[in-house]
Amino acid sequence: MVSVLNRSTRRLASAAAVGALGIAIALGTTACGAGKISQTANQEPAVNGAGGTITLTPSDYNGQEMSNGSIAIRNARVVYPVAKADQVFGDGGPFVIAFSVANDSATRVIKLESVSAKTGNVKMTPPTATDGQDPATIRPTQGLIAGPTVEGEDSSHRFAVELTNAGDTVAPGLTVPLTFNFSVYDLSGKQIETVSTTIETPVDAGNLDVRSNVGDQAQSEASN
Repeated sequence: MVSVLNRSTRRLASAAAVGALGIAIALGTTACGAGKISQTANQEPAVNGAGGTITLTPSDYNGQEMSNGSIAIRNARVVYPVAKADQVFGDGGPFVIAFSVANDSATRVIKLESVSAKTGNVKMTPPTATDGQDPATIRPTQGLIAGPTVEGEDSSHRFAVELTNAGDTVAPGLTVPLTFNFSVYDLSGKQIETVSTTIETPVDAGNLDVRSNVGDQAQSEASN
């Protein structure tokens, strides 16, 4: 009889231990999951800008139409100011404009002549590393990048593009129309056409951690 009771007691203790372990694992998993949500909830997608495509005029060869490819503008955005955001938005700039351009043509050379805004002025500053060539001229299947770099990245090959005097046309949640203007040449250097496209360009929200830090800085400056 004592032996039966001992065995029953041991079984109950073992079951209780297994149950406690299961609860601990469940709680640990829930906590881990909650941690992952809190870490990623404030992160924006890697690409949150706008884009557009310009189809280049095809050529006629012996009565047959031959494609000359296209120009792609990708991830165009107004970079959210990392310092004094309230002042920058209130003054209508200066705003940093970021984008990339790809020459998706095997038969045409393109040149980014300018970027313009309906309200305000856009200034393009070429990169310091030019390799002796016009940095705004893009050979077939090549491209250019404008905008800030990530930490540790060489900025000498990037354009700096700045929008000023934009009034109240730039704000989080709004888009600002930016027009990209190009000249198009054949491979011998003869100008073929000029093309342009207007892209409704959003303000890059970045991530909420940056936005929070900007807000904290603005409050700190206001209290001083």
